[in-house]
Amino acid sequence: MRLTEQMRREGKSSSNDRRVIGLMVEDLFADYTREVIHSVYHAMPDGKDYRLVVMVGKYDDDTYSDQNRHAYRSICNSVYKIVEMCDIDGLILSLGSLNYLGESFLRSSIMKHYRDIPKVFISADLEGCVSVRYDNEAGIREAIDILINIYGVKNICMLGGRDDNNDALLRKLIFKKTLTEKGLQYSEDSFVESDMSANTEKEAELLLEKNPDAEAVFCVNDSVAIGLYSVMEKRGLVPGKDIYVFGFDNTHMAGELIPSLASVGSKETTVGRRAMEILLDWMNGESVTSELVPTMLYGRQSLEIDMYDFTAIDLMDVSEEAIYRMFNECFYRYRNENYLREDVNLKRLFYEFISRIIASIRRRYMSDEENEEICKLVDVFIDNNALAYTDIRKLMISIDRLQIAINNVADKSLSTNAMINKIFLQLKNKMIYSLSQEKERDARLIGSDRQKIQLFLAENTDYTGEDVKSIDDLIGGVELLGMDNVAIYLYDEPVKYEKGGDGEFPETIRLKCVMKDGKLYVPSEERQLGAVRDMFVREELSSKCRGYIVLPIFHGVSIYGVIACELCESVFYKGEYIADQLGRIIHSFETDGWSDWKYKNKKK
Repeated sequence: MRLTEQMRREGKSSSNDRRVIGLMVEDLFADYTREVIHSVYHAMPDGKDYRLVVMVGKYDDDTYSDQNRHAYRSICNSVYKIVEMCDIDGLILSLGSLNYLGESFLRSSIMKHYRDIPKVFISADLEGCVSVRYDNEAGIREAIDILINIYGVKNICMLGGRDDNNDALLRKLIFKKTLTEKGLQYSEDSFVESDMSANTEKEAELLLEKNPDAEAVFCVNDSVAIGLYSVMEKRGLVPGKDIYVFGFDNTHMAGELIPSLASVGSKETTVGRRAMEILLDWMNGESVTSELVPTMLYGRQSLEIDMYDFTAIDLMDVSEEAIYRMFNECFYRYRNENYLREDVNLKRLFYEFISRIIASIRRRYMSDEENEEICKLVDVFIDNNALAYTDIRKLMISIDRLQIAINNVADKSLSTNAMINKIFLQLKNKMIYSLSQEKERDARLIGSDRQKIQLFLAENTDYTGEDVKSIDDLIGGVELLGMDNVAIYLYDEPVKYEKGGDGEFPETIRLKCVMKDGKLYVPSEERQLGAVRDMFVREELSSKCRGYIVLPIFHGVSIYGVIACELCESVFYKGEYIADQLGRIIHSFETDGWSDWKYKNKKK
């Protein structure tokens, strides 16, 4: 646990101190990054003893011909150096270019600062470091086996990734090796490299031009499949019918694409969850080693496979294993969640109503009371957000198969059978209604957020040329950002970014304001200034908020501070936008409001 210099001087015990865990990631918009953040966060133990601090930077390989783009990404990455000064008890690093950076990264000031704390790397293989990586080979081999042995495919191509990404290199190597072992010829024309983002139309177009007779495409990750889908649509090609497609990482987006994307993903646990579990063991004094996370192919419309099967015998025996297997396949994200003791156990609830349906078929009778109870269980199941953990199409197909299997063994003349079919109809209708409500709710929230942020910007921009806006005006409108927990930290003076990012950052920073459980607090001037190292353990922050995403506030070459936003779903789509707009607004204060505020601080 942390034992700061101040605690040593005051003789305070650290036994009740909160543990801060850092997570370094690249590209907040990437689905893979969101999945890592989500799984790391949900692997934290219950209680208030831990806080996750997510440092969001940008992928930057220092080779961009556009130096302005490179400079922008370098300034974004200043957040790593700022948080480097904080007291952190454990660190998880999920940076795609780690293997490329290698020894130079390990020798960097960041790693020197963190050298004495436990560190776990995700998807990296650095000598002497503890890492968690996917077993890339198992899932890729399974997918290619299915394509060749079941579908008879002979021409398989790959839309690959960067040569500085270890997973991308491994996946290409496994792809080539597996094709060769299966007696298929590999050609460099069947491979096109991409930047591993969703903006891959150009690369996908080139791949299909080189391979007009392509029967299947392996996408190095789920994101690049978006570009491939777009190009295929323009060519009148349908994934899963004209060309089989499968990706990697099994992100939430894979199930949302139309048609849904088959993808290789973790078989039992995610790399993010396992990284957190290993880190916690290490922090608690246990010995740890690097691990590979098993993978498998999750079939969907772009490459259909039967994930499981159940027989009439399984059903009539009310096989717990068969019902749980069905749940695990349909609600595959549920196993990676952390649950509070008072939360509804969805897995057990699913077993409860499915087993009672099957049992009634077996005894050839269902009372009105039991029918009503099962219907209530179905309502509770859906109302407790069960659909958030599933691929809805897969679930609908599974329910159809289950209903057909039950009808095949049931006596169709019995009223029980009619009751059960009504229950299944209720389940399907409830799912459809719940999804439509969720879409409407999300649209309303996004629309409301946009209106609030627009009002925030309007109130902090002088359109008349008469009003002098200031930092205090900006702080007063923070409630319009639409987050229950947020903190804005600003330096006394802007820090000018130096090329290479090696400039010195102040050791103190001001907590200008904090949204705490939905209420705005502005600390007094004497309480604002504090050590950077204590940013994320300050008592002004909400004790209920267990995770923050930290983004730099800057404009041009001036870095003003950071904003720490509560780790929630909305921050993924609006966090960086808010940070950028704060930087632009504060930049407009530099010649008036900022200097006045700085003078006031110095005077006091």
